[in-house]
Amino acid sequence: MRDDHQSEGTVGSPNVTNPLGTNRAAVTPPIDEVFELLSDSRRRRVCLYLRRSGVEVTELSDLIDALASEDDAVDRDRLAIDLHHRHLPKLDDAGIVDYDPRSHTARYWGQPTVEKWAEHVEAVDGPERAES
Repeated sequence: MRDDHQSEGTVGSPNVTNPLGTNRAAVTPPIDEVFELLSDSRRRRVCLYLRRSGVEVTELSDLIDALASEDDAVDRDRLAIDLHHRHLPKLDDAGIVDYDPRSHTARYWGQPTVEKWAEHVEAVDGPERAES
């Protein structure tokens, strides 16, 4: 989420309105950060879910349902904790989503570079290995 002490056009604030008038992220994270974000299967799956669902705002419960439906053995409570405390804040820090921990909602900004690499991992490893 944007630091209220930063002006809206700064590099540290990637969630500003894109000058093209779209809801896409205005700043592309450095490639090392993209790879670090996508090194975790849950973050990859969140990015792919958001990209494919076409929703702009989603609730934490919807993400849990989507990710848990891909893995019947997942502990839903553990997944909720991981998403809330670890994965969504990390995606928020990178400007991929705006996660509001109070309302448990995430606004998806879209990021073509992240989406491309997440889809590439899935294509190379297959959906079952990309999720491990």
